[in-house]
Amino acid sequence: MEATIHEATRFVTVRDLPKYEPAFTNGGMRHILFFRGPELEKAGVTTRFGRKILIDLPAFRAWVASGGARHIAGAK
Repeated sequence: MEATIHEATRFVTVRDLPKYEPAFTNGGMRHILFFRGPELEKAGVTTRFGRKILIDLPAFRAWVASGGARHIAGAK
């Protein structure tokens, strides 16, 4: 039943991301958002809902799988 809940969830907050993707910590996701935030918004991976940043889980998974997180900060 838990897998059904995870598959049905589309948007999560940064704080809730580790519940759905344990490989990513809150600090790690905030680091990605600091350095790659505008790129993530343009790619449709994140969106703002007031002050909250929401992560589109299917888009985030696809972005990571395509190598989007290969270089987060520093020289590429």
